[in-house]
Amino acid sequence: MAVNKSESKFVAKRRRLKAMGPYKPQFSLGLDSATSSGKDYYRSLPFKRSWIAILISGAFLAMFSTPLFTVGGSLLDAGDGGLFSLVSLLFTGFWLLGWSTGVAVLLILFLILVFGRETLRVNQGDLILRVGLFGIGFGARYRKELVRDFRSQQPDESAGTGWRGPHLVFNYGREEIGFGSAIDEERAQFLITELRELFPSESSPPAKLDFSAMQEKIRMPGPPMVGIETGNAIGITSLSSLALLVANLIPILGVLLYDWDIGEVMLLFWAESAVIGFYNLLKLGKVSGWAVLFYGPFFVGHYGGFMAGHLLFIYAFFGSSIAGEGDISTAEVFADFLRLAPALLAFFISHGISYYVNFLGRREYIGKDTGKQMGEPYRRIIIMHVTIIFGGFLTMMFGSAVPALTLLILLKTIADLRGHLSQHAG
Repeated sequence: MAVNKSESKFVAKRRRLKAMGPYKPQFSLGLDSATSSGKDYYRSLPFKRSWIAILISGAFLAMFSTPLFTVGGSLLDAGDGGLFSLVSLLFTGFWLLGWSTGVAVLLILFLILVFGRETLRVNQGDLILRVGLFGIGFGARYRKELVRDFRSQQPDESAGTGWRGPHLVFNYGREEIGFGSAIDEERAQFLITELRELFPSESSPPAKLDFSAMQEKIRMPGPPMVGIETGNAIGITSLSSLALLVANLIPILGVLLYDWDIGEVMLLFWAESAVIGFYNLLKLGKVSGWAVLFYGPFFVGHYGGFMAGHLLFIYAFFGSSIAGEGDISTAEVFADFLRLAPALLAFFISHGISYYVNFLGRREYIGKDTGKQMGEPYRRIIIMHVTIIFGGFLTMMFGSAVPALTLLILLKTIADLRGHLSQHAG
C-alpha cells in the first residue's frame, strides 16, 4: 500500500508541475562536467548508492536481456524467401525493437546506480538539476522566479525520500523539490549558503501566480498556421475530409480500370494502416518531446508486430486472388505493393494533410497524453478493418464482382470518414 501511495503522489506531483504552464520544469540535456560548465555555478552532489538496488537492477537487466540474444539469433536464419519467412522476420524484428526499449531503460538505470552522479548548475539565473552519466547529464531546469527556501531535510519514507538519506530541498512554486543524497550537515550548510547568495531573493515570498489560469491559457489554441482555418470541429467539407474521400475513392479506379480483385483492395487497406502508424509516430514526437526516444521504438515494435500478423492474415484469406494458390515469394509481395503504389501515395498524402491541418494547424497536440496517443490508431483501425473484412467475405461470396467490390470500398470509406470526423471532433 505504501508503494502505491508513493507512486500516486509522484504522478500527482508531475501533473501539478506540468500544469504550471511556462513555469513548468523544462527538460535539460547536455555535457555535464566542471570543465563544460564555463562560468556557471556547478557542484557535483553526493550520490547515495545502494548495492541491493544495484544487484536487483543488474539481475533484472540480465534476465530481460537474454531474449534479445536467444530470439535475435533467429534473425540470422534467412528462411526460404517465402511470405511466411518474411512475416516471421518482420514480427521477430518488431518484437525485438519493442523489447529492447525496456532493456535500454533497465540498462540506463543500472548504469546510473553504478556510475551516475547528481549535479547542480545555475545557468542564466535558472537552477538545473541533472543526473550525470559518462559526461552527459539529463534532468530539469527550474525558472529562477519560483526557486525559494533552500534547506536541509531528513528522509521521509512516507514521502518517498527514504532512499536519499539527509538531503536538500527547495520550494518551486507550490511544490517541494529534493536533490542530493546522504549529505552531511557541514556540506549541506555550505551548499545552502552558496545557493542563497546566488538566489538573493529566495527567502522572499514568490510572486503570486495563477497556475490554473496558466493551464487554461496553454490549452487554448494559438493563432492558426498560415492558410489554415481552425474551429471547434471539422466537417465533411473540410480539406482533410475531402482529401480522405478522394484517397478512398481511388481504389474504385483500380477496380474499374486495372481489374483489381479483392486481394489487391485488402492489401491496399492494410498498407494504409502502416501510413497511419507512420503519422502517429510523428504525433508521438510532438506530444512527448525527448521521451519519443523511448516511446517511439516501443510503439513501432508493438504496432509493427500487429501489422506483420495482419499481413499474414490478409494473404491467408485473400492472397489466392493476388498470386494464385501455393506459396508466395517475397518478390511477388513486393510486386503487389508496386502495383498499388499510386493509390498508396494518395493515402499517404491524405493522412499527411490531416496531420498538417488538424494535428498541427488546429493544435490538437495540446493537452494530449502520450499513452493515449500511442493507442489512438488502434481504435480507428479496428473499426475500419472489421468493416472491410466483413465486406471482403461478402465480396468473395459474390465472386469478387465489380459491384460488390465497389460496395466494399464505399463501406470502408464511410467507416473511415466517420472515424476521421469523430477523432477530430471538438
